[in-house]
Amino acid sequence: MIESVHWVIALAVTVLIGTAGTLYFRLVVMRRDETAAGLSALAAMSWREFIHLVLDALSQRGYARVFNREAPSGDNDYTLERDGKHFLLSCKHGGAFVLDGTQVAELANEIRLASAAGGILATQGSIGPGTRPAATMQRIELLDGPALWPELRDLMEPEQRAAILAGAERKARQRTVLSWLLALVAGVALFLLLPAPTPKAAPGPAVPHAAATAAEAAAKAAAAPIAAPAPDDTAALEKQRQDVADAVSALPMVDRAMWSTQSTLQVFLLETQADAYPHICPLLLRYDALAPSRVQLTPPPGSDARTRFRQCRSY
Repeated sequence: MIESVHWVIALAVTVLIGTAGTLYFRLVVMRRDETAAGLSALAAMSWREFIHLVLDALSQRGYARVFNREAPSGDNDYTLERDGKHFLLSCKHGGAFVLDGTQVAELANEIRLASAAGGILATQGSIGPGTRPAATMQRIELLDGPALWPELRDLMEPEQRAAILAGAERKARQRTVLSWLLALVAGVALFLLLPAPTPKAAPGPAVPHAAATAAEAAAKAAAAPIAAPAPDDTAALEKQRQDVADAVSALPMVDRAMWSTQSTLQVFLLETQADAYPHICPLLLRYDALAPSRVQLTPPPGSDARTRFRQCRSY
């Protein structure tokens, strides 16, 4: 029973670790790998290929390119129009490019010269610390690689996009298999480390609490020195016989006890499962004159057990 519980625990741990690894590699790491591969593909494009992808993505937001700008600042800047307002777009090409306050200040100056409503500063790279608050104050939206990729992925060539997704899927599949192998190792190790079941001792015959108490008292009596020496008169000896008979009759496995002869104590048993001698002898050994007496154990009516005789101490 305990071993089966250990197997259930080990199996549950294996499934838990494997499932957690699958979800993590499929939902988190795979998306991260796809973004990294996509940004590498964008960085490998020419500047004009990249800017046209950005323009196509912004057109889906409602921005339209304006071709009649009077004072263009160069190929890096484009004028866009949305809701009757003009916006300037500036793209910085390169996966290692980091947008900082310099580019924000340059585009902000162009926005003021063109009397535009705002601007967009985009790159496949990243955004430096402290740059976003300055851009917000200048009405400039910053787009780095992770923000651009979801908008550009569906605009890339289908073959190129499929290759990027296949690479991310392959890595996720490999990592998922590895996570299940590690989960299996962890489950087996846990099963081996769990404590082994302790075999239970075979139950002996049930002894009532009163019997256990009587047995303990008898054992103490046997260990104690003989309480009463042999009496000199017959009345005192008869009194010791009666005391022994009464004490033995009080034992849980005994129906009654009586002296059939002066040297034989007959004990009528209620049950024969437990050995009555260890409980009877200490009561006899308390009296020096009665210690060598013979004990006759008579089984209960209907029992197949035989009548037994024994001396607790020989002469």
